[in-house]
Amino acid sequence: TGKSKWITGAAARAAVHQTRHEMAGIMVGVNTILQDDPQLTCRIEGGRNPSRIICDTHLRTPLSAQVVATARKIPTYLATCCRDQSRIKRFEIMGCKVLAVPPAGEHLDLQVLMVQLGQEGIDSILLEGGGTLNFSALKSGIVNQLQVYLAPKIFGGTAAKTPVEGPGVEDPAEAFQFTDRKIKVFGEDICLEYVKR
Repeated sequence: TGKSKWITGAAARAAVHQTRHEMAGIMVGVNTILQDDPQLTCRIEGGRNPSRIICDTHLRTPLSAQVVATARKIPTYLATCCRDQSRIKRFEIMGCKVLAVPPAGEHLDLQVLMVQLGQEGIDSILLEGGGTLNFSALKSGIVNQLQVYLAPKIFGGTAAKTPVEGPGVEDPAEAFQFTDRKIKVFGEDICLEYVKR
């Protein structure tokens, strides 16, 4: 329903903001912008805001989105396959940097995007995407660490959101595998950390 804004407690959310502070960039897909209109900022005292990266294949981000409205204060990148210069110019006027990325299937080529972001000096990214972007990132091989926050709450429902969407994998042997588990406790919540196998 979109009502599940605060699932974890304050301590776990503070840990996420600490991770935002440590990363050069934070990346989401356009659906996160359309559904939540997030700021994608670091909300700890003295914290540094990461550069914001929006994966927007068809350039659907609203000009009224918070990330666009504050692009002159916090570096904001729109990665898109759209080549409509009049639309691109509107975002550039607002202070966004638009990166032209070739398609890979129905979405952006995330490996090419990583090279472009590296050229911009962005050498670490916190992916806070939804299920579609998360699957694309896993499939493209750009994920090297995984953090999974779990709260002692069960929502259920056949239409419930899942952290990884897309077609998935048919065979367990094809699953995206991680290793070197670490467990961190934040109040009632836990964080599982793994690195790519």
